[in-house]
Amino acid sequence: MRKNLLKKIIDKINKSKNFMITAHMNLEGDALGSELAMYLLLKKLKKKAVIYNNDPTPGIYHFLPFSRVIKNEIKQEKFDAAMVLDCSDSSRTGKVKDDLGKAASIINIDHHISNTYFGDINWVEPGAGSAAQMIYLLCEKFKVMDKNIALCLYTGIFTDTGNFTYASTDWETHRIASQLMKYNLHPHAIYCNIHSLCIPSDLCFIGKIISSLKFDSRKRICWATINEWKDKNYDLTEVIFSTMRLLKGVEVFILFKKIDKNRTRVNFRSCSRVDVNRIAKFFGGGGHKRASGTTVNDSLEITARKVISFTKRYTDNLSQKIRPRI
Repeated sequence: MRKNLLKKIIDKINKSKNFMITAHMNLEGDALGSELAMYLLLKKLKKKAVIYNNDPTPGIYHFLPFSRVIKNEIKQEKFDAAMVLDCSDSSRTGKVKDDLGKAASIINIDHHISNTYFGDINWVEPGAGSAAQMIYLLCEKFKVMDKNIALCLYTGIFTDTGNFTYASTDWETHRIASQLMKYNLHPHAIYCNIHSLCIPSDLCFIGKIISSLKFDSRKRICWATINEWKDKNYDLTEVIFSTMRLLKGVEVFILFKKIDKNRTRVNFRSCSRVDVNRIAKFFGGGGHKRASGTTVNDSLEITARKVISFTKRYTDNLSQKIRPRI
């Protein structure tokens, strides 16, 4: 399957001249690293390419080579192909979706289990730790690797595997990372750029959230409700989840963030058994088995009540299914 899809994509790239590259809204390391690596790959093949995103590039990723070429507006009318990377659904590209029709075909490269297969070519590998890991295989086929591409791909893999700690991290992830390290990369510098970001007020904010954590009666579900969530040029979500994950025995972690009076952002994480993609999907979202999210058009209080109730039923049913017979 992978071999055939790679061949289709390679053929399409070889036969095309003009490309649009995009990814999901709320950009992070895997989306940006994959986009920039793809851009550099196409440029090495003497192709025309533009990266067009719904959102501005977060400041913590300005260290990535050629990040300045990313645009949030385009006037160009036609493309031979649109490369949609690390995106489970075309609607997740935001305003870019309206311009996908300017492309003769759409190439969908993604690793989310919730992918809707919206492209003309769909290379979807839910088992892959990151989209960057998949883009590496294309770079490998075209033999175009250099230090800039390696830095973009390593950053994508590094961030989307939780610094190589998530369950999706496997032997191939480490094989690819080891190959990229041959280009004189500095993981410590990458880590500092991405994670050394908090100011004292951020830590106070995180402390208030951690001190207000709630649990179900069996302490298998842990959650926090946040009445005042302010988006920054970096995201504190993973910092908070990293702290929550220190709790022993908890299976599901949830953050409820108030966007406005009748809209709530919900982020899910799990440790091992629970597939939070299924929970997020029930509420109109999706993502990965261990990391997913959704936006619910309801108040913070009502959303939290509904989601926690469903999550309790889901985890209870899961426990009954795997309970050993005596």
